Amino acid sequence: MSLSRATPGRLGGGAPREADLPLRQSWRARWREWGPGYMLVAPAVVLILLMMLYPVLQTLYFSVSRVQLPSFRTTFVGLDNFARILSSPDTLPLAQRTLVWVAGIVVFRISLGLAAALVFNARVPGTVWLRALVILPWTIPSVVGANLWRWIFQTDSGVLNQSLRAWGLESWALNWLGSPDTAMLAVIVAYGWAGFPFVMLLILARLQGVPQELYEAARIDGANAWQLFRYITLPSLKSVLVVALILEIVSGLNSFDTLVIMTGGGPAKATQIWGLEIYKTGFGAFNLGVASALSVLMFIAVLVVFVFYGAASRAAQRQRREGLA
Repeated sequence: MSLSRATPGRLGGGAPREADLPLRQSWRARWREWGPGYMLVAPAVVLILLMMLYPVLQTLYFSVSRVQLPSFRTTFVGLDNFARILSSPDTLPLAQRTLVWVAGIVVFRISLGLAAALVFNARVPGTVWLRALVILPWTIPSVVGANLWRWIFQTDSGVLNQSLRAWGLESWALNWLGSPDTAMLAVIVAYGWAGFPFVMLLILARLQGVPQELYEAARIDGANAWQLFRYITLPSLKSVLVVALILEIVSGLNSFDTLVIMTGGGPAKATQIWGLEIYKTGFGAFNLGVASALSVLMFIAVLVVFVFYGAASRAAQRQRREGLA
């Protein structure tokens, strides 16, 4: 028997298999199937790239340049902008204030969001209407919320100090936004109030997915409320709490409008964090080179957070696989 008759496909006389079709013909078939879709989304992809990629590249270029305004003529200076930032005596206090701000935001929003989610998950009568009220701070525009809290914290006619005086707590009526000792706490409360409903919704969605059989079995075994929370609720919320932590860290680093409206970074730079420093350096002092270098350093900090999150996530997945094995 000849080889041409025994071998199917391209060596024999039978119909060629799909895998034996010429590469060019297969690419043509794929293009006929997917090409129109690619052509339809291409303008949107190009627009997104121009809106996202170009500003990033421009910031990187400005960070190693001296930018002259209004012509935007640039002179390459290498790492001089970064050296000026790292050698400045104001950089370390700026980083410390930023860390205090981010830590305060994370603790306030996650703790308040967790407490609210636990209350609403308990299905107490009347909490359906309260749930709508609690979401209101998240729906109010940030400019409106910041002005509202600035009015609340006013020294003379503010709601907070007026209430404290009416209750006989005159010594507690402080200059909340005008004192370096209390300004950071005041803006943390205002910014945390505006964003905790988002964390609450994340946690509440996860809580409602926890099987109730786990709680019933634990109650039968004699577990109290704290043990239910520690051994069932908290482990079930681990993944969503990590996601909330990452989102709130990024939100705290990028926060801007609340601080500008309430304190403007004062008093005595007590509330001037990294993002506000970028704005004042770029659009106040018109030093776009140093402002871009500050932006690059903040981007590196956010990138480090995501790298640690990825490493921790992979380690947790590895432990789960080892535990199942």
